[in-house]
Formats: sequence, structure tokens, C-alpha cells
Amino acid sequence: MSIDPGPDDVEARVFAWLHDEIGIPEHDLGRDAPLVSSGLLDSASLVRLATHLERSFGVRIPDRDIDADHFDTLAMIASYVSSRLS
Repeated sequence: MSIDPGPDDVEARVFAWLHDEIGIPEHDLGRDAPLVSSGLLDSASLVRLATHLERSFGVRIPDRDIDADHFDTLAMIASYVSSRLS
């Protein structure tokens, strides 16, 4: 039996991925720092992020959800992934 990760774990893992794979500096990755609306993530990066989330957490993310309404901050990403795990 596997236990779904909590929002804090999701947030920490996404933080590390955004820093390591996308190259966003740690100081730009505050919990509520805008990622999409500030231009840190573009549309290609959003698709990469969604693919990473699907593979890492076993969730399905519909194309219509890959936008700033769901992925603008680390907190929003963690909340979205957690809701898809439930």
C-alpha cells in the first residue's frame, strides 16, 4: 500500500525540479511567488512541468488545466496535485 505525498512533499519536490531542471533560482521560488505571470515559466515549461507531475505523482492532468490558474505558484501546484491524488 502506498501513501500519497502531502502538499508539503509535493511542494518540496516541485521546488527541486523547477530549480534543477528549469533553472529557476532558489530565491525566485518562494511558496507564493508567481511563476507563470512573472514569466519564469513559459508554455513549454508548463508542459514539461505537467509531464513531470504526471510521471512523479501518477496523476492525470487534462490539457485544459495546464495554465496559470493552476500552476502560477508552488502552493497552487501542490494544492492542485494533492486534489488530483484524492
